Amino acid sequence: MSDESEPKRRLPVVDGPVRCDLDDGLRFVHMMNMQVKGDLFEAQARLGALVEELVAKGHIDAIGLDERRQRIREREAPRQAEKAHVQIADLYDKYAMEGLPDIPCAELIPICKARCCRLLFPLSFQDLDEGVVEWEYAMPYIVRKRADGGCVHNDPTTHACTVHAQRPASCRKYDCRKDKRIWLDFEQRIPAPD
Repeated sequence: MSDESEPKRRLPVVDGPVRCDLDDGLRFVHMMNMQVKGDLFEAQARLGALVEELVAKGHIDAIGLDERRQRIREREAPRQAEKAHVQIADLYDKYAMEGLPDIPCAELIPICKARCCRLLFPLSFQDLDEGVVEWEYAMPYIVRKRADGGCVHNDPTTHACTVHAQRPASCRKYDCRKDKRIWLDFEQRIPAPD
């Protein structure tokens, strides 16, 4: 067990072809893991349903088996969601999104200090394919954070986004105005406490 006072170990930054190979290799492993995990979850639900059905009725009934399997899946889904897993954002073409919130970020940054850039969210396959927005290797595919908790693409001095043109769909559609983690009162420009 590690001492909590020890600094977090960070992987060295790797650029160029090695970084691309590493990203591609990890993505393949994570995709396979997601597939195996899904298959295992389905097999577990079916086995549980089969056992319950055999015990309850003493024989197999296809309709009853399917009903029980569905009940077990619904019962186990919250527990399954809590386990470690690879996260991926919903698929949107982030460049074709419409109806996005109109928030004057440049005007607000001196007040809010880009607190939204401290939030965790998964990237999409579109983000991964572009290879611009970085993700945490220890938490695939969550946007990568600096040691201070800010997004690695958020300039720590100006708080501007260094990948604004390629920013993820989560950033594009996020509306901070009613988020109490960011603003106590958006209209009065009163930020939430740090």
